[in-house]
Amino acid sequence: MKRLLIVFALGLLATSASASVPATWTFGSAPLAKSPASGRELADGIHELRIPDRGGCGWWTTSASVKPGGGVRFRAQAEIALDNADEKVYNDLMMFVRWEFPNDGKDRSASGNGVDKGEFYQRDFIGYTDRVESGRIVRGFDQVFAAPGECDRVTVEFIGKWHAMTVKISDLSVENVPRPAPRRVRCVVGNPHESTFAREITDANVFQIRLGQIEATLTNIFAHVENPDIILFSECFSGVGAKNPANVAEPIPGGPSWKLAAKYATRYRCNIAMDVKERDEEGRCHNTVFVCDRQGRLAGRYRKVHLTSGEYRQGLVPGEGFPVFDLDFGRVGALICWDNWFSESIKLVKRNGAELLLFPLAGCLDDHTDLCFPARAIDAGIPIMVAMRQGHLPNGIIDRDGKWIAKTFEDNGFAVADIDLAERKRVFWLSVGPGLGDPYQLYYDESRPEIYEKFSW
Repeated sequence: MKRLLIVFALGLLATSASASVPATWTFGSAPLAKSPASGRELADGIHELRIPDRGGCGWWTTSASVKPGGGVRFRAQAEIALDNADEKVYNDLMMFVRWEFPNDGKDRSASGNGVDKGEFYQRDFIGYTDRVESGRIVRGFDQVFAAPGECDRVTVEFIGKWHAMTVKISDLSVENVPRPAPRRVRCVVGNPHESTFAREITDANVFQIRLGQIEATLTNIFAHVENPDIILFSECFSGVGAKNPANVAEPIPGGPSWKLAAKYATRYRCNIAMDVKERDEEGRCHNTVFVCDRQGRLAGRYRKVHLTSGEYRQGLVPGEGFPVFDLDFGRVGALICWDNWFSESIKLVKRNGAELLLFPLAGCLDDHTDLCFPARAIDAGIPIMVAMRQGHLPNGIIDRDGKWIAKTFEDNGFAVADIDLAERKRVFWLSVGPGLGDPYQLYYDESRPEIYEKFSW
């Protein structure tokens, strides 16, 4: 029978006099587990947790005081050695905090009627990154939160479950730091219509006319929008109307669309994203989103994974993954048209770290704008910039709650909205019991990717 051993070694990351390591810890074990966890405190501040099989769950809990209204940084390191090297631990070793309001005099009934629920308690997962050293996973927890309301104390919990593994957690610290600032991004979606000039298009003039429309839209945007951070245009707009797709396949960087994007990106110090038919260095063609950064450099490209039957009959080749681009304001991913009808796509983009999704497409049914796109934003907890080329459908920005916060139908018009990538949302109950949780993180940190991968086809 496999056994799970978790060892907590508590030390101080002494970066500030306000950092602290709690001294008193409480052990807990899942009461319904067939083989319950056991724990003991060892010498030198080390806490040990044992779980004898994959059905077990155990945890150590402690608490610390925090400064109301400020920022709090939580850090720790976990060294994970899986008994079965083929397993993946994902979020089955977690660190989270519960923000307490012990002295505010509120009624703490568990009726769930919502009275004073904004100050009941809140629970947040601490973000982490993994690296591999000598066959072991080293998981570093590190995240800064704004202490909510008048909260003056937090409960910190480490929980391990469902794996046979040995884990050492060290260097726990709870540090009062400046309150984190918002991370606002000004998002703009351009809206040239494909029907405009449609009768005049030939393979010889398609780039001139279509890129002229994009340039007119960019001129309109920069005349009316102050300091946009990122601008998006619709799917393959620069080649719409060409009879021979081979005539509009272009290199990235270096093609006509790239040159136009780079011209305006550098002039106005703005990230610009376009979608084109790309011909790569080996002569293969893709449906590709590229992002040109403020310095005119290629920040990243995404090649459409789910090609339509029309596209693969043309000879387009699909992409092989969901890359995320590191821009100066945050991490951005992309999907193209048919991609977003597969719900796995946006979740994989999110799992790769995206905070904002670029979504260019040709068009869709009317009800998809009201149902499908908002559902995707809610599922992944990331906002979506939607750029279509059909004038009867809206272009704009959907926030992570699935609400259209900006729309335009105007030819050569634009939709603009400011998104705070540091926004925290609170919803009552969910997985946390009679308290508040952040759905953006809960949908991610309590998902089961190990199971999804096991049964994928």
